[in-house]
Amino acid sequence: MFTRVALAACLIVTPAWACSVRPGYRVPNTLQLAQAADLIVLARVDDAQPGDSPSDSHLMVRPTHLLKGDALPEALMLDGWLEGTGAEGEKILAATRSDPAELARPNPDALTGGCTRYIFARGMTLLLFYARGETGWRFMGYPFARVSEDVATPDSRWVQAVREYIEIAKLPASARRDAMRERATELAKGDADQRAIAADMRRLMDDKGAFTLIE
Repeated sequence: MFTRVALAACLIVTPAWACSVRPGYRVPNTLQLAQAADLIVLARVDDAQPGDSPSDSHLMVRPTHLLKGDALPEALMLDGWLEGTGAEGEKILAATRSDPAELARPNPDALTGGCTRYIFARGMTLLLFYARGETGWRFMGYPFARVSEDVATPDSRWVQAVREYIEIAKLPASARRDAMRERATELAKGDADQRAIAADMRRLMDDKGAFTLIE
């Protein structure tokens, strides 16, 4: 688990459920997610599959690009609902698209209900984080975290940012802060996306707990 970060249990989320987090819970930042994940992919939302009860729903997503990991899985599961569907005729609101310029705050849908985003649109491309579990890939559904943002293209700002943090996370823990400082200086001279990523890196460097990673 994250050192000195109290993680809430990964939740199976439906629109009707609320979540609670443990005292002292700290939302993992992008660097922490990049280090913690065993698999990071871009994946297209394919179809919904009923769960074990009428209130459960799971989505089949088809990975298209591998950002971190050994191989691209053929398919992955994600707890959630397709917009316009629901249990026993329950009306589900439309999926909220992620802000393409945002790098810190999660999709607004993650700030309501179950504290993780749970409504998606068929065909939407998501950037997803998974960890190895005993029975397969486990979605890293940390409350309020940017773990299921949708993107327009494989070169979107959020994808570029996650790629940068994946590279920094590969370094020894003692070298990450200096490497991020140097990379932020380089990116600050680039285009609008690169400058935004540089600003996000500087935001993390100002946070004393931002470099707390997995033991």
